[in-house]
Amino acid sequence: MVALERELREPLAPAPSTTTADAIPLALRRHGGSPRQVLAITFIGILALALFASRDLPSWVGGLGDGPLIERAQPLATKWDDAMASIGLTRPHEALRDLIRRLLDAQW
Repeated sequence: MVALERELREPLAPAPSTTTADAIPLALRRHGGSPRQVLAITFIGILALALFASRDLPSWVGGLGDGPLIERAQPLATKWDDAMASIGLTRPHEALRDLIRRLLDAQW
């Protein structure tokens, strides 16, 4: 009983802060990925964008400007988009655009 009363009377020391302003725990911040892992994740992201966001690729290439490289890249981007559409990988993109269009029409 005495030990319990003594514990209650002593002020509790504040716990050391283990998070930062962006809420990432310091333990996770200290142990990040290796450069090889970052490169692998970058390539996975590029592949995912190439597969599922091909609808925007021709307009993106067209917005890069003029030049011999861009002139060669424009038909490649269009062919890539057509190939992705033929296997059905543009359906999620089109469904999302249709949803946004319907929401805007309904003034949501």
